[in-house]
Amino acid sequence: MPAAGHPRPGDLHHAVGTRRRPARRRILAARRRARLTTDPERTAVTRYCLFDLDGTLTDPETGIVASLRHALSAVGVPEAEHERLRAMIGPPLQEGFLMLGVPPERVDDAVRAYRERYTDGMYENEVIEGIPAVLEALVAGGWTLAVATSKPAVYAEKILVHFGLDGFFTYVAGATLDGSRRHKADVIRHALDVLGAPPEAAVMIGDRMEDVAGAAACRVRSIAVTWGFGDAAEFVDPGLIAVVDTPRRILDVLSQTAIPEMDTPGGS
Repeated sequence: MPAAGHPRPGDLHHAVGTRRRPARRRILAARRRARLTTDPERTAVTRYCLFDLDGTLTDPETGIVASLRHALSAVGVPEAEHERLRAMIGPPLQEGFLMLGVPPERVDDAVRAYRERYTDGMYENEVIEGIPAVLEALVAGGWTLAVATSKPAVYAEKILVHFGLDGFFTYVAGATLDGSRRHKADVIRHALDVLGAPPEAAVMIGDRMEDVAGAAACRVRSIAVTWGFGDAAEFVDPGLIAVVDTPRRILDVLSQTAIPEMDTPGGS
């Protein structure tokens, strides 16, 4: 069940997006944070958890479905049944609108109409119960956390700040508004590059097969969650570590999985 936003932990670094900076400066700041260590006498070691947003950290169904309905109406496409709209949560908008019957020449119009409604709809959203405690435990355990979402990063950052989750994350990787980076593999690759994270030291956690397949394309292992918008039966991939049905199980699985801690140049 979703829960209200969790108080921001005072001793965690604020995520990129709490202050509006040019993209290059935000990326450089994230790279510096990924290399920090509390002990200057030793080389920093870290492991990386990449989290999907929609359906993994939060339940955005109300706002996204309302925004999809608004967009279909704006381009004159008959409204789809709720389950078809719900299935669009996660994949890139452009592909989703084509699947909903929007003519290719009207997809850009549908995206614009969606984003008009989503300005408010992004906050029609709730944090998944148990997620804040899991994030807090991972940070306390030395994991570097980032978000990797097919949602435009500008929206993802605002949602995390709104719900007080931004302080857990070193970086928020998302789609670009122009759609040049929107597929999950591209987003994950971007996150790894910014963090300076070797694929073997990272785990992707998400609720859709796109998360699992995107991770596999980047040679990153993954954990699938069942409380989101995917079908547990679709989660089949050699790089899949486990399928979990509660947030707490993420901690159990990670504690039993060998993820190498990688030296980073943050120490001396």
